[in-house]
Amino acid sequence: MTDDPRQAVQLGPSGIPPGWPGRRPQERVVLDPGKPTWMDVVTVVAYIGIFVLGGAVLVMLIPGFREQFTGADGTLNQGSFTFAVNLISYSILTVLALIACWRPFVASFRTFRQHGLLKIGLVPAIWFACIMVNALLVMSVGGDIKSANQIAIEEMTTQVDFIPMVLVTVFMAPFVEEYIFRHLLIGKLSRWVNVWICVGISMVLFALIHFISTGFNFDPVQVVPYLTLAAAITVAYVVSGKSLAYSTILHVFNNLVSIVVAYTILPLMPDAA
Repeated sequence: MTDDPRQAVQLGPSGIPPGWPGRRPQERVVLDPGKPTWMDVVTVVAYIGIFVLGGAVLVMLIPGFREQFTGADGTLNQGSFTFAVNLISYSILTVLALIACWRPFVASFRTFRQHGLLKIGLVPAIWFACIMVNALLVMSVGGDIKSANQIAIEEMTTQVDFIPMVLVTVFMAPFVEEYIFRHLLIGKLSRWVNVWICVGISMVLFALIHFISTGFNFDPVQVVPYLTLAAAITVAYVVSGKSLAYSTILHVFNNLVSIVVAYTILPLMPDAA
């Protein structure tokens, strides 16, 4: 046994004790989303065609599809019909997005190698911060700020079982949206454009895409909850080293809480239909 105090110091890979001059700090994990691919182009074109240009309505050309959601009196069950269209649309887009980005998506879990517990703990904290901002907004405007998109989702929860709803709104939709609005519009676009400009573009487009069904006819205050969520996710995406996994987990957590509330608490509200 030696009395040399230096032997009690744990040496780093370079043989230099922690804190000594010349010892490199642990490098931050920064992921490379890669260059745009043809599969990215195919997925984006499909997304635009389905949701922006209204291609999703083509499912009505399937023989007998609309009739499955029409009552005996000829009334269309709008909630179930809308969900079925979304299920088909997001199933197609999820498959395309997975083909396009499964390698970088799996690799992006590396962000949890550094401060993993902290990053996991920040997920509910970030969600709660968004809720508080939105609550303050509701109090300031003195009324409801639900968008048509949110109202449509709540209507679907009264007509669609919990598990299928979770599959689409908690897993498929967040993954596809994170792939489009974070992985592509920030991760890949930032190869040529300043990353914070990409963040702004991503946030605005993410918020506006939720108002397509209204023809972009909406009260500006209704955009704020989407901008709040977009700001939280996009900043977390950049700070986590452009981790598609981390932004997707944030988005999934937000949607999961919303769906659980819609199925458990909203039906108990006095004004619930």
